Amino acid sequence: MQNNLEGIGFDEVTDNSGTSYTVFRNNLQPRYPAVAFDIVKGYFFLFVTVGAIIFIDYFFHSFWWITIPVSSVLIGYIAAYLALFIHEAGHFNIHPDKKMNDRLATIFLCLPFGLSLKSYRKIHWQHHLHLGTPQDAEVSYFHAPTKLFVLETLTGIHLLRTMMRKEGNDVLTKEQVKQSRMMLLGGTFLHLIILTAAFLTGNWPFAIAWLLGFGIFFPFFATIRQILEHRDELAHYSTDFYKQPHGKVSRLFVHTVLNSSFGSAGFTRHMIHHWDPQISYTRLKDIEAFLSSSEKVAPIIKASKTTYTSVLKKLLAAS
Repeated sequence: MQNNLEGIGFDEVTDNSGTSYTVFRNNLQPRYPAVAFDIVKGYFFLFVTVGAIIFIDYFFHSFWWITIPVSSVLIGYIAAYLALFIHEAGHFNIHPDKKMNDRLATIFLCLPFGLSLKSYRKIHWQHHLHLGTPQDAEVSYFHAPTKLFVLETLTGIHLLRTMMRKEGNDVLTKEQVKQSRMMLLGGTFLHLIILTAAFLTGNWPFAIAWLLGFGIFFPFFATIRQILEHRDELAHYSTDFYKQPHGKVSRLFVHTVLNSSFGSAGFTRHMIHHWDPQISYTRLKDIEAFLSSSEKVAPIIKASKTTYTSVLKKLLAAS
């Protein structure tokens, strides 16, 4: 079932007091301290994880065979958490000054992932304009979560294919392509420094966990998340959505502690974001409450509520 608010004008939606969404949204300013806190929280858990790896390896080195896989998954999960704030920066919502927004995001968010924010912003907007069509620029949801696709995700094949697709995207200007390549080199250099320092200090379990976390598990979590957000549960696994429209599908997920880390930066309320993309994720909870009190929209909100686990089970059954 396709649940979204496309085609419903802002003025058509009113709450039970008669206030229109157009009026309501004008008061929804981003809560920048909350954004900063959430980003710092991600880095805090990343540093704690790294510290734990080094500590365990120093005192219990013989357990490296457990430490490496567990910490790899944790690093990849935290990286996926942090990466979603690039999306928030792409919508100019991490700092009130747009230039400072981009500077902060480039240093603390984009560099570790080798992304150019301006290039990402332009590609991501194509996702909003062409969601559910072959012209979409973010297309992981075109793929069913089959065993083969999961294998491709965990071996880097899907990541390489995605990078090549974006490299050949004619949406970007030559300057933006150049910026993307420079940021990719910068990110690669940053990780080489980290890995070199780890090996030189004898912390090879950390180095391996870091490499697997950012190189394998981060893309895996990011890919699965987008599939859960946008793939139609009834879509056939063999359909080539690069050639025929998939259709617009966005979801609302039950907001729990675990869900809010997997779908950080407001991605648990992704359907609302696609309806009104420029609103900060720090205000999506307010919007959900407003829409839930609207007689016209409340049924859509209720019908769209689901869980990541529920969607995954249905998609796996269809694959």
